[in-house]
Amino acid sequence: MSDDADTIIKRQAALAADRTNFDTWWQDIAYRVLPSEATFTTKDAEGTKRTERLFDSTAAIANERFAAVMEDLLTARTQLWHGLKPPAKYEPLLKSKPVKTWYEQARDVLFAIRYAPRANFASQKQQGYQSLGAFGNSALFIDEAVGDRSAPARYISCHMSEVFWDDDQFGRIDTLYRKFQMRGRNALKKYGEQLSAKLKTEMEKDPLKLFEFIHCTNPNEERVRSRADYRGMPWASYTVSCDDKSVIAPGGYRTWPWAIGRYMVTTRERYGRSPAMLAWPAIMTLQEQKKTVLRAGQKAVDPPILLTEEGVLEQFSLRAGALNHGAVNDQGQPLAHPFKTGADVPLGIELMQIEKQDVRDVFLQTVYEVLIENPNMTATQVLEIAQNKGVMLAPTMGRQQSEDLGPLIEREIDIAAEAGLLPPLPDELAELDDLYQVEYTSPLARAQRASESIAIQRTLEVLPAAIAIDPNAAYVLDVPESVRVISEINGVPAKLMRDDKQVAQIVAQQQEQQQAAAVTSAAPELSQAALNAAKAEDLRRSA
Repeated sequence: MSDDADTIIKRQAALAADRTNFDTWWQDIAYRVLPSEATFTTKDAEGTKRTERLFDSTAAIANERFAAVMEDLLTARTQLWHGLKPPAKYEPLLKSKPVKTWYEQARDVLFAIRYAPRANFASQKQQGYQSLGAFGNSALFIDEAVGDRSAPARYISCHMSEVFWDDDQFGRIDTLYRKFQMRGRNALKKYGEQLSAKLKTEMEKDPLKLFEFIHCTNPNEERVRSRADYRGMPWASYTVSCDDKSVIAPGGYRTWPWAIGRYMVTTRERYGRSPAMLAWPAIMTLQEQKKTVLRAGQKAVDPPILLTEEGVLEQFSLRAGALNHGAVNDQGQPLAHPFKTGADVPLGIELMQIEKQDVRDVFLQTVYEVLIENPNMTATQVLEIAQNKGVMLAPTMGRQQSEDLGPLIEREIDIAAEAGLLPPLPDELAELDDLYQVEYTSPLARAQRASESIAIQRTLEVLPAAIAIDPNAAYVLDVPESVRVISEINGVPAKLMRDDKQVAQIVAQQQEQQQAAAVTSAAPELSQAALNAAKAEDLRRSA
């Protein structure tokens, strides 16, 4: 990739032209699902009303709840939703206490970095989930705050109108252009002396003016591995000023700095498709149904008035308690009648409920609400529902882990290591060619393993009956290991679990106590037996 400004600007424009259809569709979706983000084909001023096309808010509310569901199932901020462990071939090393402690401490460092107040991860990730539900894509930039040991990472969720990407031969996103605007005062702080003299003067003259930039991240095709600066890094980074077409900030990254979320990806498309796209027919039908029901309801509540002829009731008043003289004829029959349309408003509402349910299903609300609506279910029923939930959402979780959360964690580990925040490696890990792999422990990951827990619990339920038939059945199931597996699936904190050595020590102590108790309880009998034996011996001798 050349660091030529003209080349970068042209390639960004080409990528933008390629996705015109998506931009148009995303704009329509935003109006009806996420109005605050409706700036794909229009550039409105801040605070502009964007809800004029929104008659029914079912989809907008469903998307908000979708974002909450995704956060709770994948990245719940109140839980340790992932861990670290050695690659599969090195897993026996976990039997070493120092090794296990290192992975737990490294995990804790990542969570401390991620949820530091200045890092702004939680709010930015929530915005990303909303974008995922509405547009099927999200882009989270993980920047490095050099010198800030308490919060060395910064998270920025970028609007999809700003980011344009391309993939490699394997379908992985490896090139991203972000076209964005920045006020002059902020550009001076960020780029400083890298700006041209002309641009600096213009920014200093009007610090609130918006200037346009393009930030490009792509594989460093001109990498020189022997170099320690950005030219030796695997990822190249260039920031271009669109105002004077100059490269103002060449640089690089040790790890891919973007966490890209794509909900569903179809063949030969680089951008994902969203729940809103799947529910689009129902969303649009709801908008029309709501307008129809509102018009019918308004006519039913405040119907048009039918008069015999023009001017017969010029002073007729519809005000409550009004006196309308001459509004009846000599026979007492009213001269004005409300118009009855015969509209079936309840039927319209019933039809809307059908479409609403389709929208809620697509946005995963019903999957999540099952547990809330059935609080009296048994533990086994809860596990079975969790298992079904895990099966239904497995494709979603798999893509988010591989494209979004995986690169996110890899980037954070790199930033933590560069800042010197990771604990010292124990000797067992010092020579490993591959240090870690991510183990997801989110509620959704545990839900996928619910079938294991169900199988173990059902086996434990039938075990007493099996032992009654054949006592040897007691030796078939490894009960302590079964408890460990169930605890792991249920998310019991590791610090609450005793390891094999601690369990062995407790068992040995209990055996010693039992033996001592047995000796103590048997002591009086033994003493009496010895006394009787002595008396018998005395009698024998005297005889």
